[in-house]
Amino acid sequence: MVCSIGKLYAKVNDYAQDNYYTKDAGLENSQWYGNGAKILGLEGQVLTEDYNRAYHGINNKGFPLRQRQSGKKANPGRDITLSAPKSVSLLGLVKEDKQVIEAHQTAVKHTLEYIEQNCIFTRTGKGGANRQQTDNVMVAIFQHDDNRNQDPQLHSHCVIFNQTRGEDSKWRAMDNRELYQQKMTIGMVYHHELGRELKKLGYELTWNRDGTFEVYGYTPEQIKAFSTRRQEIESAVGKDASAAKKARACTSTRRGKVHQAVEEREGIKKLWREKAESNRINHPQPKYGNRKQLLNLQNQQELLTEAITVTSEKQVAFPRHILFKELLRQSQGNFNLKDLQRELNNNQSLIKTNDGRLTTLTAIKREKQIIHLAQSGMNIHHHLASTETAQKQAKQFKLNKAQTDALINFVTNKDSVILCQGDAGVGKTYTVKALKKTIYHNISMRGLAPSAAAATQLQQGTDIPCQTLDAYLNIPIKSLTKNELIVVDEAGMISSSQMKNLLERVKQTNSRILLIGDTKQLAAVQAGFPFKLLQEQTKLPTIQIDENVRQQNINLKQVVDLLAAGEIERGYQKLQANDSIKQMPIDSLRRDAVVTDYLQRDEKTRLQTLVLAGTNVEKEAITNQIRQGLIQQEKLGQNSQQIPILKSKDLDRFSLTQASNYQIGDVIKFRRNSAKFSQELYYRVDEVDLKKGIVKLRDRYDSTEILELNRYKDREVFQSQTRELRSGEQMKFTRNQYQNKQKQINGQHFTVIGFKDNGQIVIKTKGKTQSITPDSLLYSDYRYGDTVHSSQGKTANYCIYAAGSGNSLTVGKESFYVAASRARQEFTVYTASSKALGVSVNKSRGQENALPLITTQKPSRNSEFKLLVAAKYLVEHQGKFNLQNPQEKTYQSLDGTEIRRNKNYLTIKQQEKELKFNRDNTTVNNTFSATQINYQIQARTNEMQQHLQLNKAKTQNRSISR
Repeated sequence: MVCSIGKLYAKVNDYAQDNYYTKDAGLENSQWYGNGAKILGLEGQVLTEDYNRAYHGINNKGFPLRQRQSGKKANPGRDITLSAPKSVSLLGLVKEDKQVIEAHQTAVKHTLEYIEQNCIFTRTGKGGANRQQTDNVMVAIFQHDDNRNQDPQLHSHCVIFNQTRGEDSKWRAMDNRELYQQKMTIGMVYHHELGRELKKLGYELTWNRDGTFEVYGYTPEQIKAFSTRRQEIESAVGKDASAAKKARACTSTRRGKVHQAVEEREGIKKLWREKAESNRINHPQPKYGNRKQLLNLQNQQELLTEAITVTSEKQVAFPRHILFKELLRQSQGNFNLKDLQRELNNNQSLIKTNDGRLTTLTAIKREKQIIHLAQSGMNIHHHLASTETAQKQAKQFKLNKAQTDALINFVTNKDSVILCQGDAGVGKTYTVKALKKTIYHNISMRGLAPSAAAATQLQQGTDIPCQTLDAYLNIPIKSLTKNELIVVDEAGMISSSQMKNLLERVKQTNSRILLIGDTKQLAAVQAGFPFKLLQEQTKLPTIQIDENVRQQNINLKQVVDLLAAGEIERGYQKLQANDSIKQMPIDSLRRDAVVTDYLQRDEKTRLQTLVLAGTNVEKEAITNQIRQGLIQQEKLGQNSQQIPILKSKDLDRFSLTQASNYQIGDVIKFRRNSAKFSQELYYRVDEVDLKKGIVKLRDRYDSTEILELNRYKDREVFQSQTRELRSGEQMKFTRNQYQNKQKQINGQHFTVIGFKDNGQIVIKTKGKTQSITPDSLLYSDYRYGDTVHSSQGKTANYCIYAAGSGNSLTVGKESFYVAASRARQEFTVYTASSKALGVSVNKSRGQENALPLITTQKPSRNSEFKLLVAAKYLVEHQGKFNLQNPQEKTYQSLDGTEIRRNKNYLTIKQQEKELKFNRDNTTVNNTFSATQINYQIQARTNEMQQHLQLNKAKTQNRSISR
């Protein structure tokens, strides 16, 4: 663990290194740091009495430096521990290179300087309403050289006391949130600066994907021999456990602190040297002639550009420290820390958002292009069919009122871009099927979806030829059909980059596009939320379908309807009341319960049950347990066969060029032909040269080639894994491919029937049985579980959701809504903490758009309409209210009887997301939240449309009479 944040010790002697003794009541392994310490005259070694005063928040005269809050336990501060990589500890403590120790000390001070300049805040004003950055901190540094297993482990405890001086020269308690938010960046600063200092000494380093490193010259086995604490932690929670679980295991498996005398410490060092000899360690030597020179300014600018590209690929807005962390990851100690900060501050392509984050000019320009492309196509086409034809088809298809209204709006719309917002389970696909039968026969249709599975489902549900969005975008413009009606399903999962390219093609082919999706469900993995952008930032009308037809269980339907209406808390409480949320704090017992819940069902019910998890790691753990249970139940055959499969390593643009991210046995597939490599072949990694940044590849013909990792970048890297197959195995394909002249799509199900003597595997898919070779299943995996993200668009009778700890970043209102709305009959949740889960499901984890983050927004036509409906709901309960129309600058009464030019009838506080309605200048006691009002909107939208049309007609008649 590079950087950890914990509670500090109450007694200074607990920070005393065992082989150091106090001298004049000071610790020789200690030092004061920070402007706050200097202001109080604290310098040099840490004295016991000074530590005690700082711990209790008082100065040397006994006056308090922070206000104590009544009823709350005093918070003395935080202990930030910065730990060197194990190879650095071996160099500094076993080889006893003092320059390495000094490099660590320099890195610690540079890190604390970053913390002081970027992470120290306090709160001022009534109730701490104002957040103020102070740039001064009191830190006591304690350097240690081992862990509690007595392995060599160079690290420093940086005790940050809970007091800082504000602009008014008053001392106050700190606001520690920034420390926690920047924890990973702080660790990256330390690693970057330590690496830079070691490079100055002439040591060669190998950098990892996460920005950490080891000194070149130690083998993984030698590192492991001195890492017994890591082994204990991984034994407790598993190698692939999350950082949070490993942190908890670090505490739970920690041994008691044992102090040794000086002679005992010398004995421990002797054991280290003997252990190094037994593991055949020859410590690396610095190569002074190979020290890297400082890189020029142009390289620094290019580095920042690449860091911005990587950071903005998956989010349009990001905190400054996240971008800085990526900048340090790619710098790998080559650039000066302050120069990088200066380059970042002076960059002209970054725009500050209203909430203090950063976005890019590229993102803003792209969104403006999307809006322009959509609005430039308004009212330029003819109707797709007549209203009468739509009504006739609606009756034939037995559409409900919401679907019928949507169908009529589809065919009478004259825009190039048609928006349809539909909740989960409202029958959007079925409405499109009716649309196909309604439109004029000379109009060709094409269906698109973000994934192959969704495209297949759309095609099966509508009889429209469908393909993936990426496949369509890869078709040359000249080969595209003109004047089409393109239907895009799951439009909310389209990124901004994809949407811009898609709308450009719509314009170039004079086509029309119907975007169907749900802004409340999961968005794209890549940056942007253009479907929401088009609804909120353009003049395009949004066609609503909001009558839920999926859930057959009345209680579950009420839950899903509440979640769809934004009433997350009420929906969650109803699930709790129905005993649908099972709380089990212990991970293993909770996973056992999920597996037992699934296995105790009969075979038919199991096939109708979705098992969902928030992460791939959790999904795979549950899958493995389910398989073992099925084997014990003899639901899977006795004979088995091992097959190889490929799992993408998902390397980003920078990681793709780093040799440390490649292991022997990895497989590389090139996306295009070149003079050296064929896109038809798979290449196995035979050798990795970390120093030269090259790998040796071998193809199936046993030919070898050297790949320089900074060349031929249009490639994908896979980890080669194996899967055991048995007859009865439930599997799925994980990539689109052709086998035996038949297309197999990503997500397509198949069942293993048996095995042939020639090694072929008999499978059944799409109702057909076929024999294939093991190599044909390179892109396949078990299908006993799904992630929530991959389940969007699926439907099952039952759903079991493994929500983990409940406070994971993979859990939010969007993912919870998706999980809950998959099932028709039953939805069961397993979590470590129902309270933590209840908090998480109220938080949005969705994608954003850049434009709303840099401008003050006026209510769109859709939001104005929602306010009208909300006001009508209040009228029904509180009396008659007048409503301001922000665009027309008039005040319209809801009963349509008069026009009044009077203010203070409606107050809109969008930032607080509250709508306060006033009547006759008297504030109504009730304050309705936006989510409460939205729930009422679902039931009253169609009624209010008719009401507004009547109001408009009456208003026009009065104008004529005047």
